[in-house]
Parts: sequence; C-alpha cells; structure tokens
Amino acid sequence: MVLLDAAGFPRDKVCGDVLLPEVDGSLSRVGTSLEAIAPDALSLDGCRYVSASGRRIQGGFCDARGTVHPWRILPREKLDARLAAHAVSCGAELRQEHRLVRLRRHGEGRFSRLQIDTPRGIETLDARVVIGADGAASRVARESGIRPPAARGSRGNDLYVGMRAYADWPEGDRYLTVITDRELMPGCCWIVPQPDGRANIGVGMVEVDRRARGVKLRRRLERLLRQHVDLDSVRDVEGWLLPGGHDGRRVVADGVMLVGDAAGFVDPFTGHGIHNAMSSGVDAAALADRAIAAGDLSTAGPMGDFERVWRRRMLTEFRLGRLLQRFHARPGLVDLAVARAAASRRWADRFMGLMGHAVAKTEILRPGFLWDFVRPAGDWPRRSAAWTERPPAA
Repeated sequence: MVLLDAAGFPRDKVCGDVLLPEVDGSLSRVGTSLEAIAPDALSLDGCRYVSASGRRIQGGFCDARGTVHPWRILPREKLDARLAAHAVSCGAELRQEHRLVRLRRHGEGRFSRLQIDTPRGIETLDARVVIGADGAASRVARESGIRPPAARGSRGNDLYVGMRAYADWPEGDRYLTVITDRELMPGCCWIVPQPDGRANIGVGMVEVDRRARGVKLRRRLERLLRQHVDLDSVRDVEGWLLPGGHDGRRVVADGVMLVGDAAGFVDPFTGHGIHNAMSSGVDAAALADRAIAAGDLSTAGPMGDFERVWRRRMLTEFRLGRLLQRFHARPGLVDLAVARAAASRRWADRFMGLMGHAVAKTEILRPGFLWDFVRPAGDWPRRSAAWTERPPAA
C-alpha cells in the first residue's frame, strides 16, 4: 500500500481538532487506540451554549444513563503525523509532497494510472485501487469522473463554510463553548480548548446562507468572540469548505472509492467529520482488499458494496442531522429547548449529549423525547446550578 500526501509531515489541517468517542472503534480495527495515538489529548466533558437571544446553559456530554462520553482534543498537526507513522509501522509506504495531477483507467479497467507531481518532477504510478481522502475539493473525485462534492452537484444546503483560528485560552478548561447568532444560524461560533494553553476558535455556517446574508466570517468571528478571547492573540486564521452527507452522493467508480470529506461524510448538524473519515477509510480498505482478491475492481463487485456499507453506517445519521440543522435554524425553537435545559440538569445533559454525539440522533424520534420538549416548563424540577445568565452585549 502506498500513501500519497500533497504536503509533508508534520502539517496543519484546518479542522475543529475534535476526536469523538466513536474514533476509538476505527482505530482498534487498524491495531491501535486513542490512548496510543493521542495520550496527550485534552478531554472535554461538556458544552456551554449561548443562544441567539443571549441565554446561556451548560451540560455534560452524557448518554441516557448520565455517563459522560468525553471528547478528546488534539491538533491535526499531531494527529495526522501519528496516524501516518502508524500506517508506516504496519507496512505502508508514505510518499510526502506528492500531489495528484491526473488519474485515468488503463488496461481495460484493470488498474488506474496516476500522474503525480513530486519534488523530482512528474512521475507515474499504477494502482489497482485508489482511495481518495483528499478533501472537499477532491481531485480524485474529479479525475475519476465522480461528481465533485464541493462544486457541481451541491444541493445548496449541503455545503458549509468555516473559518478557524487559534487564540490564547486558560489551561484546565474542559468545556466546549458554542455561541449562536441569528445571522449564522443554523451555524455557530465555537471555542475548543486545546491541551497547550490555547483554543481552537472558529465560525461555521451554510454557504448559501452566507452568500444570501452577506456575512463576512472573520468580522463575525471577531464580533462574537471579543467578549471571550484576547483578539490580539488570534493567529493561524484559515478558511475551508465542508460538504455534508446526503442520499444522492456518489462515492464509488470502477477502481476508485472516496472517503471522509472527499465523499462528503460530514455531519450536517455538528460539522464533525473525523469519526466518519476514519470509519469510511477502514471500510474502503477492507473492500479494496476483497476486490483485488476477487479480481473485480468494478462497481458491480466488492467495490460497489461500499455504497451499501456507508449508507447503513451513516445515512440515518445524516438525515436526522439535517432535521436537527433545520431545527437549529429557528431561534424561537432553540430558545425553547434552552429554557427546558435551564430548568432541568437531565435535559441539559441530553441537549449537550445530542451535540456531543453521546446520545444517538434516533433519540429525537422517541415520543418521550418530544413530550419532554413540549410539556409546560412548570413540570420541570428546578436545578440550582443552571448557567442561564445573559452575556454582555456584543
């Protein structure tokens, strides 16, 4: 197996730096673990949430039993380099600063021929199977004829835009902060504490909304976060596009599979994608191995099973994520949910559990969940430690 990376390690990748608990399952499938890959990661236990009206709540990333499922936070500069090193230790060949220029099927479809721009010039590589993990503007998708997810084929609300930076932040904080704004919704700003005395700060929203509302992301980021972070410490500002998953996305062609952002495997509600990138990458590798063993690299063989596998694993989550995205676009409904969370620690933890992937999205389909949401506020047991004060005016 040959791994091609357009950059050299260590290198940054614009991201929220969040490793959800689901990541550990994918790592175990390739012979490692979160503890081995990220022993120095910071654990986040919950979230502070500021609604568009200024109401604040907080809760833990808790499942239905009240167990906290912490996030692990590690900059991608470290994570990606360690994953690449693990792949090499398992026998992969890593070629850095190798950028794909062209990909074509050859030999009556028996292999793909890749033209690659390397430090030594243009080189050619033949591959039985190509797995494209090259981001939202995937060149593998474009060169193989699979419709690129970040350009043609976006259904308008399937493409998200974000801006990320780093700023100084108190060490020891173990809570994510999410700040909403009517101009951003269903998007938001975030503050993700890091393990090194800084925070990953950012803003994200649906791209068609950004264009329609004329939002300047950096200006909005500074406006919403100036009460929270030292803007003079802000650095490494970068923007990027995220394609959200949906039913009609095509991710397989003869001899080619797309994974991660290249396939659009981004949660439409939370914007998380690392866990889906890892699981889809492991699934694609297993099916590639089967296809090569069977001598059938067409979509009619094991390669085509990748469509069935990713849909079974992710499609319900994507559909429910889109439903929650539409909910989060309505400030009045969000304020109602925040009021419920302010009155009940159990509901606050459930609210944050949904945001933190500790509670399955299918929970929102249960009648009991909906009843909890709509019943009169007076039915809620009050809690003494609710974080409900309003912030200073922005």
